[in-house]
Amino acid sequence: MSKVQSPPLRWLMARRPRSVNGWRLDATSWLHQQFLERMERDRDLKVIITATDAQTGVGKSTLAFGLAATWQPIYAEDNWTAEEGATYDVSEFLERYTDLPQGSVLLMEEAEQLDARRSMAGDNVDFSHYWMAMRVRQVVSILTLPSTTALDKRLWELADVWINVKRRGSADVHECQVNDYQQQLWNEPVETIEWPDLSDHPEMQALDRLKQQKIERDLSDIDDDEETVDPKEAKRETKVRIAQQLRSDDDLNLSGEEIGEIVGRSDAWVYKNTDAPDKAAN
Repeated sequence: MSKVQSPPLRWLMARRPRSVNGWRLDATSWLHQQFLERMERDRDLKVIITATDAQTGVGKSTLAFGLAATWQPIYAEDNWTAEEGATYDVSEFLERYTDLPQGSVLLMEEAEQLDARRSMAGDNVDFSHYWMAMRVRQVVSILTLPSTTALDKRLWELADVWINVKRRGSADVHECQVNDYQQQLWNEPVETIEWPDLSDHPEMQALDRLKQQKIERDLSDIDDDEETVDPKEAKRETKVRIAQQLRSDDDLNLSGEEIGEIVGRSDAWVYKNTDAPDKAAN
């Protein structure tokens, strides 16, 4: 019987989690091994982070930042920054997903807005279809939200990992699975992870500033007396923009029919409202 060879030490060292303010994810953890497996297979990794009893201030954003900062340099060979890797906007999230280098980590805060039961005006698109289509991008996406009830079931079915923060600095990690026969979703607990306070890291502070800017924008929108944008037109423009990105992405290699299914339009609509990749690049 042939003996299974372990990966070379050089390979393991190159792919171990990077240090963030002296903290790093355990290289032998199930979570990190799941990340490595997905990247080596040229696939993405979808992570959802919540908190028990919808608690606030328990470190969901800190954990999300820690994972992003410890993972991105391994394959993207560049440090994670809040400016390029974090957003509170649905359209911006989708746009960045198609533009980021492989191995990057994209963080979306307050992802409860993706619930299909909520009105998202011009951004009220079927996010689950986009999320599924972009699985070949080899990008890690992390969504944070208050609790498990704040997200549409279809997104849970697409998720690979669910991390539930029990208390500040400690969370339970689960593997997300779907029973193909009974169509039931369940989450298998696999491990517990811990992390320290990373609030003094420059990129964590930048992430906090993004949150403050989001709050200020929301307050400004409430007080804005200007005429509101037509939701139908805003929705159409969002679909056109995303369809163009999907059509121009050589890695995805999607047909007009496949893109039409994603944006909820016909292939004829796709070809009419988007340019061919060569023309779009000019």
